[in-house]
Amino acid sequence: MTIRDDQLPWIDILHLDHLWFQVAGTLCNLTCSHCFISCSPKNDSFGFLSLADVQRRLEESVPLSVKEYYFTGGEPFLNPEMTAILIETLRYGPATVLTNGTVLKDEWLAALRRAEETSLYSLEFRVSIDGCSPEMNDPVRGAGTFARALKGVAKLVEHGFLPIITAARVWPLEQDREVIDRFLAVLREAGYARPRL
Repeated sequence: MTIRDDQLPWIDILHLDHLWFQVAGTLCNLTCSHCFISCSPKNDSFGFLSLADVQRRLEESVPLSVKEYYFTGGEPFLNPEMTAILIETLRYGPATVLTNGTVLKDEWLAALRRAEETSLYSLEFRVSIDGCSPEMNDPVRGAGTFARALKGVAKLVEHGFLPIITAARVWPLEQDREVIDRFLAVLREAGYARPRL
């Protein structure tokens, strides 16, 4: 059976709450065993979004009353225009970037801190760390990634951000309280006095 366009029900979109950008396509510096879109250093199936592409979509989002903007990848900060993209987005609304935290640079974070301080809107970072130790995290995300991600969290905190740490449960459910308490202690030891998990 073939359905013509004039047979489809008309949906009038008056607003869109969240707009997601996959700014790094499927390119990531890590190869996580649980990645649902198989991002990796070798998977460039989808290319980077350019600043110009994002600017066009930001302008289009205004009449749709978008409330928040989210950025993901792959690893968003592999996109060489990521800092400029976030700075531009803060002219339109609050932005959240999902990152593994392993490639952050001080100059990027300094520029983003300045941009957020002069914006009406907030900039959030969600850093993926899958466990409270290298023994938990690294089998999922790769050797050495726990230490590198913690270093990224410390950089964010040094620049005045309060990142949200997100974790896929790689431990038994009955160990939740123990793992979460240890996670909070590890984050505090790394210099994150008010960790959000």
